[in-house]
Amino acid sequence: MKKILGFLFSVSFFSPPVTSVALADGLLEEVVVTARKREESIMDAPLSVSALSASELARFQVDDLGDIQNIVPNLSLNMGDAANAIIYIRGVGQRDSLSFADPGVGVYLDDVYMGRAQGSFLDVIDVERIEVLRGPQGTLYGRNTIGGAIKYVSAGPTDTPFLEGEASIGNYSEYMLKATWSGPLSADGSLLGRLSLAHVAHDGYNDNTFAGAVAGNGTDGDKRTFAGRLHLQYLPTDDLSFDLTLDRSVNDPERSITPARVTPGPTLVQNTAGYQATGDPFEIEADFNDVERLKVEGIGLTVDYQAADAVSLKSITSFRQLEHETNIDLDGTGFNIFGVFVDQDQEQFSQELQLSYDAGGALKALAGAYYFSEDDITPDGINNSEPVDFTGGAGLFFSPYETVSENDQSVEAVAVFGEASWFITAALELTVGARYTHESKELKRRACQALGAPLSSIDECNPPLNSTNPFALNLDLNEDFSKVTPKAGISYRFNDVSMAYFTYARGFKSGGFDGRIGYNGASDGGAVNTQALPYNPEIADTYEIGWKSSLADGRLRLSAAAFYNDYQDLQLSSFSATSTGGFATVFTNAGKAENWGLEAELLANPAPNFLVSLNVGYLEAEYKEFINSANQNVSDALTPINSPELTGNLGFQYRHPLGFAYLLLGADISYRSDYFVDINNLEALWQDDFTLVNASIGLEAENGKWDVSFGVKNLTDEEYITHGFDLTAFPGVGLAYYGQPLTYRFQARYRFF
Repeated sequence: MKKILGFLFSVSFFSPPVTSVALADGLLEEVVVTARKREESIMDAPLSVSALSASELARFQVDDLGDIQNIVPNLSLNMGDAANAIIYIRGVGQRDSLSFADPGVGVYLDDVYMGRAQGSFLDVIDVERIEVLRGPQGTLYGRNTIGGAIKYVSAGPTDTPFLEGEASIGNYSEYMLKATWSGPLSADGSLLGRLSLAHVAHDGYNDNTFAGAVAGNGTDGDKRTFAGRLHLQYLPTDDLSFDLTLDRSVNDPERSITPARVTPGPTLVQNTAGYQATGDPFEIEADFNDVERLKVEGIGLTVDYQAADAVSLKSITSFRQLEHETNIDLDGTGFNIFGVFVDQDQEQFSQELQLSYDAGGALKALAGAYYFSEDDITPDGINNSEPVDFTGGAGLFFSPYETVSENDQSVEAVAVFGEASWFITAALELTVGARYTHESKELKRRACQALGAPLSSIDECNPPLNSTNPFALNLDLNEDFSKVTPKAGISYRFNDVSMAYFTYARGFKSGGFDGRIGYNGASDGGAVNTQALPYNPEIADTYEIGWKSSLADGRLRLSAAAFYNDYQDLQLSSFSATSTGGFATVFTNAGKAENWGLEAELLANPAPNFLVSLNVGYLEAEYKEFINSANQNVSDALTPINSPELTGNLGFQYRHPLGFAYLLLGADISYRSDYFVDINNLEALWQDDFTLVNASIGLEAENGKWDVSFGVKNLTDEEYITHGFDLTAFPGVGLAYYGQPLTYRFQARYRFF
């Protein structure tokens, strides 16, 4: 009965069935993007970019950034173990959750770069559009956009006042409440405002079978998020605008998310040596999942000044901070074997200045300067009270094992950049650009490992009794990284309906220091000295040829691209064991890779009130060199992670007039071929190809004032791996996180005025 009631009162999360204007007049809505930091139609931008408007996000029932991976070709985007966004575009990204590892795909919230992967897995609340830029963005964006960039553009204030409310309920005790107000705050309309508030909650998708689980709280990985955003816009003259934004989001659930065991074990602990893999991916056993809290907040000021008819100036100033605390059970059992705790505190400040020139003639140009500073303090460690076999299963030496460490990392980055487009003729455009980036990184790291003696604080590293770090690791490391990243491209427009283009771009992600120094033979000072050397920056050279067409009198839009990516000095993270059987990590420049592939996106309105979309991505990703910790080239034996060969999505929406309202029917089906989620390519963490089906039905008032909808996601209840850990070397277990199971929801929206 509970499941039946849940089915009857289910909802499509933050996704009101806003209808594209394509269904109203037979023409596709024009999508304006700012991928080149100037407004232009997506069909005029000579680069590979997907733009999802609010109506498209609603049509695909997009709740958070993770949902867009199904509708953007060659994109993998999932939440990691520590509230971090794991983003790969065309096989390029970063999966490590600790703060020393920079992301390979940059996330921008209203043109502000999000410095950490934590807090970048954004809920889709009051959004205007999301842009996904594929390939290196080393000219205009620069910092950590070697794989691409994701731009989240929030909805802005409006001249006409309105107040809108949304509510939803669904299975897993899910509910959402949201309110948005927008309108003028002054009589002359020079001051506008917009305020959005939301509360989202649901129980965890996992059932915790651990006998010590708190009664009534037996689920794992629940959500309790409060979010708010305020946008004030002041327009003193027609040429000057000030935009002040404040945002805050707090997720404070009762439990973190625990992965399921996909191998027997942990095999190096006597009590669990006979444990088998979890048969049900949503049935877990966890004793160390009682802490999970993520707070993200920021303030930004954008000043835009039209200095002359052809010249404009823009300043983007932002301060952001995040706090993340979690306990993660990474042994997947009720025994205290491998509990990982993290307590992160990060602050960042950024300032960008832009000077634009556009006289409406043959030349358009942009030049700018960028400054970014960051401070991140992250204490973390491993909590364990069970004796672990430190002889690799030989049974000669058992002892509990604890670690505690603190990383105090600071980053300072400056850049100058410029890009110019010259229309040699009305149809032929030449683009050239370059960016110089200089980054300084400092890592202060303290760490201890102990056998038998519990460690509760980094201050106990003096060292404690029985520490395997007799010198109590205490490092202060710093290094500078610099690079010039160029871009060049040429495009040609045919009869104002089609365009062909070719681009070359170089991407750069700076080097740094391994934030887990001391876990690889830490008692050997020489080993620590070797680990303390900085790893090198990543470099990617990408060549792309593309085609864009608007056909059938504006009722069909087609974009296609072919690309080749030469990727050097990959920064890869994996886990293993030391020569004495202890826990070890590896973060290093493993070698080289080549990625090439194809992408196509189609949106069509073949008949009145009918919309069809199709996207397809093909990717061939392979290592050309992979030097492992044993100094062996294993490139032939390994496949790059999060790189499915084929991705695709087919969707439709039909709108039928009823006189007083419109009946909306929608569905989409997405496909993803097989892939690995861990660097070592553990067989148990290989995901076979799978298909996801979503469907929705709704009613929308003719005047757009109200709507109701019913939506189902993952209709066939497909089970698929999104993230995982190969800990088979130590303590002897493989673990997997799974995607969202079948969910269904009912939603209502009403605009009061």
